[in-house]
Parts: sequence; structure tokens; C-alpha cells
Amino acid sequence: MGYDLERFVGYVNEGLLCCVCRDVLERPLQAPCEHAYCSACISSWLVHHPSCPEDRLPLDVGSLKPLYRYMRNDLSRLQIRCVNVGQGCEVVCTLESLHTHEDECEFAFVSCSNTGCPVQVERRVLEAHLSECNFRSRECPNGCGHTLLSIDQSQHNCVAELRTEVEMLRAEMLCKVEEVRREMESRLDSQRRHMVQKESQLKNDVEELKGQLSRVMCDMRALLGAERLRRQELAEAELEKRELLELLRDLQPTRSQHPVEQASREQHQQMSAWELHTEPSRHQQREASLHVSSLSLHSAQAMNTPGPPPSPQLGEGTRKGGTRSLTLDCIKRKSREVTVI
Repeated sequence: MGYDLERFVGYVNEGLLCCVCRDVLERPLQAPCEHAYCSACISSWLVHHPSCPEDRLPLDVGSLKPLYRYMRNDLSRLQIRCVNVGQGCEVVCTLESLHTHEDECEFAFVSCSNTGCPVQVERRVLEAHLSECNFRSRECPNGCGHTLLSIDQSQHNCVAELRTEVEMLRAEMLCKVEEVRREMESRLDSQRRHMVQKESQLKNDVEELKGQLSRVMCDMRALLGAERLRRQELAEAELEKRELLELLRDLQPTRSQHPVEQASREQHQQMSAWELHTEPSRHQQREASLHVSSLSLHSAQAMNTPGPPPSPQLGEGTRKGGTRSLTLDCIKRKSREVTVI
């Protein structure tokens, strides 16, 4: 609502009065038809009447605008008495500075600042009221540390208050201890479950590693057995090779023999010397044996070709040829055995 016209000193222009409440404008607004209203008055009016209260022209809140500048200046220069004039305030000020004065007016009623006190007193006597207010608080004069109200000072017992406070602190501490205990038990249970899972997983890993170790040991034993067999076979092959070389040396003819046999003997000696200096593999042993067998066959065929009648020396050569054929059969058999192995 607007300001009461009786509070103003001097003449007030009709254009500064609200068209609804007929008091001096407070927070004014202006319609397109140039009629002015208090902000609260026109808002309440438009809720029930969508028209101007003066000329009944259509009006809504969106069409309202601030008052003209010159009208606002005239309104702010009006002289008005303080609202606390009934309590004895005689201040007359401009409307522009009215709120500043009323916020500091000594005759204005204010509420007591003590909690629970319902009394309202003038600002000028507030200090006196606070000094004797029954709801004012202060520390216990006996040194217990409690804050007391004036009305409770006669009933205050320091020992009882301290005992009550200790019990409250104890109950609070017990609650916190119980909460911490539950939290620790929850953490321990979680860690225990985690450790059980880890233990089960480690056991499974250990069993798996044991199985792998057992398989590796079996493989190692098989490899060691195969290695022993291989070494044994190599030793036997080396022994047989030496025996065959001794037989071949026994079957070698004199230097006057056929040139083919002489060449075969020299080649065989070179090959034997090379084999003795290097440890041959199974495949190399088989090729060497086959090569020696082929050379022996060639020499046997050369000896079986027609020629002059055999002499006693040729009869001895024939006997040696029979022995050579037996040796060749033995070489072939050993070669097949080595190949199969």
C-alpha cells in the first residue's frame, strides 16, 4: 500500500497519488494510459480486474512500466514525518531518505537479541533491557564452564551438570567405539575371505606346477634314456666299424693287384682316416658303409671276369673273394639295422 497522506508536510500533487488506494505512491508503476499505481496495489487489482481502475482500458502486468523521471524526482522530494512519530520521534525528512532514517530511529521497536526472549523494546532502551533480561546468558561463576540463563542460575548444580556431561561424552565415546569395532570386524572378514581365496588359488597353482614338474621329469627321463641308447648305438657302430676296417685290411691284396682294387683301397684308407678324425653321424656312417660295399662289389666283379687259367694264387684269391662276399653281406645287414634305428 502507499504512504499515508497525513504523514506528509506541505502540498502533495494529485498526480503522485495511487489510483487504487488514493495514498502517496510507493514503488510506483505506470500504465500506457499514464495512470500511476503502487506496485502492490496494481498487482492485487489485476488478479481480479484485467483493466485500468481509472478508465477501464485493458491492462496486464506486462504493459506496466516505471514512472516518468520528473514524477519520480517530485516524489522523492516530498517531506514526510517518521513512522515512529507516535513514540515521540519528531524527525521530518525527504521520502528518498525515509528508509535510512527508520533503520536507525531510536524510537523504533526492536526484538531482544537473547534467545527465547519475546520482548520488543525501543532501540534507545535496548541496552538497559539486555542487562536485566531473564534470558541473558553467562558462564557459571563457579568455573564449571556451563553457560547459564539468569532464570536458571538459582537451580544450577555444577557437579550434576558435569556428571551429566561426562555421561553424555561416555555414551558418545561408546557409540564411536562400537562403530569402529563393527568397521574393523567388517574389514577383517573381508580380508579373511580374500586370504582364503588367495590360499585356494595358490594351492591350485602349486598342484598345477607339480603336475608340470612331473611331466617335465618324465620327459627328462625319456630323453636321458634315448640319449643312453643313442650313445650305446654309437659305441656299437664304432666297434663294428673298427672290426670292418680290420677285415678290409686283412682282405687287401698286394701292391701288384688290379688297379681298380688299388684305387679302391687308397680311397677307402682316405675315408677311414677321415672317419677316425671326425665322429660321424648315423647318416654319414650309413653312406660310408654303402660306399665301401659298392667298391668291394666292383672289385669282386673285376676278379670274376674271364682270363687265363687260375693259378694257385688265384685259388687263394677266390677263397678271399668268398670271405669278401660274406663281409659285404654283413655290411649290408648292419647298414639296414642302422637305418631302421
